[in-house]
Amino acid sequence: MSSDKVSLGRPARLSREQVLSEAMQLLADSGGESFSLRKLASRLGTVPANLYTYFPNKNALFDALAEQVLASLDLALNPAQPWEAQLKGWMNGLRDLAKSQPALPLLIGLAGTSASAVRKIEAVARLLEAEGMGFETAVLHAQGLLWSVMSFTLFEIHAGHPDAVKRLQSAGIRTGESAVMAHLALQDLQPLWDTTLERSLAGLRVMLAAT
Repeated sequence: MSSDKVSLGRPARLSREQVLSEAMQLLADSGGESFSLRKLASRLGTVPANLYTYFPNKNALFDALAEQVLASLDLALNPAQPWEAQLKGWMNGLRDLAKSQPALPLLIGLAGTSASAVRKIEAVARLLEAEGMGFETAVLHAQGLLWSVMSFTLFEIHAGHPDAVKRLQSAGIRTGESAVMAHLALQDLQPLWDTTLERSLAGLRVMLAAT
């Protein structure tokens, strides 16, 4: 039997980049709960054992995916700007990135301690520390802000779907909450994001004023 027959259509050389690219697509398609190295290997036309050459387990793969995506987000905070402007730009940039990579919010939940995630948390923590907040508290707030952006974006990705909007609207009518529903951000979630962002900044203003 020839080597071509043995390969069964597998790539001649399966690269780390191929694995990461297909894994990101599988994660976006199926979500984290149903993700498996066996499914990933099948999509790549290989066997799970070949993936262990690059990643010893699923968590290591998720770490690498989070690192790859988060590394593309420039967090060069401009010290010439007020802290609020810097933080607002950081949160908006993270949201935009997450929307362009639908699997990222899930990756943050699974690999929130990747090197890039930790560096981004530290950058925000140092910004708050420079304004007078204790570093331990600043780290907690920076981590919370990261999760807030990811959680909102995950909600935005799913709730913004036309079918989801229709279900929410019809549910409001059925339950007699039409007055409330008239003011909810459903199709355009930007007002809800703006309110969420301002609430985060307002809370930090109060805390920093008290230091």
